[in-house]
Amino acid sequence: MKSKAGAATLAVVGLTGQMMMAARAGSISAWAPCPQFGDLSCAYLDVPLDYHNASAGNGQLLVVKANATAAERKGTIFLNPGGPGVSGLSTLATDGDALMNRTGGAYDFVSWDPRGVGPYTYPGNVYCIPDDEFASFWNGTIEGTGINELGDFTNQTDLRALYSQAPVLDEKWRELGERCLAGPNATTLGYIGTAATVRDLVGLADAIVGENSTIDYWGLSYGTLVGAWFINMFPDRVGRVILDGVLDATRVASTQSYQLWRDQVGAAEDAYTGLATACALAGPDNCKLAPSANGTAQDVVDVLNDAIKASLPRQLGHDHPVQNLLTILRATMYSSLYQPQLWAQYGNELLPQAIATIQNSTADSASSLTKYVVSTVAPTLPLPSSHLPNEIAIVQRRRDAVYTQNSYTEVAVVCADSVDADPSVNTTVVFDDLVDVIRTVSPSFGALFPVPWQRCSYWPVRAPERFQGPFNGTFAHRVLVIGNAYDNATPFKEAAHMAEVLGDQAALVKQNSFGHTSIYQYSTCVADIIKAYLQDGTLPSGTSSNPTVCDIDDDVELFPGVKAVDVIAQVGATDLSARD
Repeated sequence: MKSKAGAATLAVVGLTGQMMMAARAGSISAWAPCPQFGDLSCAYLDVPLDYHNASAGNGQLLVVKANATAAERKGTIFLNPGGPGVSGLSTLATDGDALMNRTGGAYDFVSWDPRGVGPYTYPGNVYCIPDDEFASFWNGTIEGTGINELGDFTNQTDLRALYSQAPVLDEKWRELGERCLAGPNATTLGYIGTAATVRDLVGLADAIVGENSTIDYWGLSYGTLVGAWFINMFPDRVGRVILDGVLDATRVASTQSYQLWRDQVGAAEDAYTGLATACALAGPDNCKLAPSANGTAQDVVDVLNDAIKASLPRQLGHDHPVQNLLTILRATMYSSLYQPQLWAQYGNELLPQAIATIQNSTADSASSLTKYVVSTVAPTLPLPSSHLPNEIAIVQRRRDAVYTQNSYTEVAVVCADSVDADPSVNTTVVFDDLVDVIRTVSPSFGALFPVPWQRCSYWPVRAPERFQGPFNGTFAHRVLVIGNAYDNATPFKEAAHMAEVLGDQAALVKQNSFGHTSIYQYSTCVADIIKAYLQDGTLPSGTSSNPTVCDIDDDVELFPGVKAVDVIAQVGATDLSARD
């Protein structure tokens, strides 16, 4: 039984009595067609930069809506797609059908580019270093080259090279913070944290559904942190809330941020085994990474490992768009794990192209790979400036001359939310943790560097409002928590722990699948649970210690002729996802 003791800690920093003037979101503008987003409609909502300090001024959110497809519309679900930094605009445009399929099409979906995201919400993308200075700023650092290491990171030459960078990054990360405070986001950098996004969500619901209405919400990935803060900051406003692909909010609230990478990458090796197993079963006719028919998952891994080894001596230089082939290959491999429905594309196009780039090591081939990664992994659907209010368009045009790339939004959000920095944590301490993660958690992906969490010890601001728990409130309605068995970005154990903390206020469902969040592999079992929950609040009996387990549908394939359920059965025989 969970304890209900303890008051919520809502840190409000740096405000005087005179400044504590409450502020509210405004009314939403008229919905208008967004042809760039198919059938979606767009509108704007004015929001205060600081809900506790009206004198801080206002921001503005660009909001999109997908209308319910069923004959009987039942309500509105607000969606946060995660990141932080993922566009709600593009997510609803690309994943709207999948979301409708899981809800029976009876609900409008509303999403938005949260503050800090994109050029159309204000505050928008966080820029710190001008485009023409970016390469020189990081030149000579592992931010520019990536980390060269193989296996369990015991090679002393590689280790010495890593630790020699600690004093360099101590200085550069401090300077990065100074640049951010002096850059185009200087006056808004503290106003893009999660507590403000939660209040924006409530303002949207007030404007669209009605003041003091209950709020139906679906949070994916980092969107589950938004959801966990929302239900505990506004327990009386909780409607049907789905936390899907769960980030453990208690860890974010209590842990020095650099330590969170080990949580995030905790099941990546299991997902990687799934990809390699599926490719081996497909054979070379249907997966070009498979070296032979009747091969094994290890054969596929060996192909990729050979490419990694080959990339080490074949660097292209700091002035090249792909500065380090090992880094781009490792990042491409990790990106491939997020969406299993794209595994055939990765196994036959993107990863073979990455290997060819390493073999050729030419500027043209590397530039082509970069463009392909950007267009495939991170597609964008920008709106023309004619859709922008004048003041926002002016801000964007002014930035375009100097800042168009290299946004620090993800760093700015996660670090704004982080616990206060421990003065004893420097880059050497971060490296100690990183080496341990590579050796004990994920030898294949632990060396992806830097991840946003690792910069927070030197980030110059924290949000003026942070929710730090407790997270075991009593809500107007119970919550549905969903985690995948083999999620490379948010391991199932994070969903299980959040369900434990929420106790009888939540039900836990384990979708027996690969990928990040439940929406990329279809499970009729999960869809039926979601529909019943939205209909009348019915939830299964799943708990943190005994979750409701849902298989994905038998006809879901990972490669032609390779059923996902068969691959899951093979991986499950050596399941590592429950490890600590």
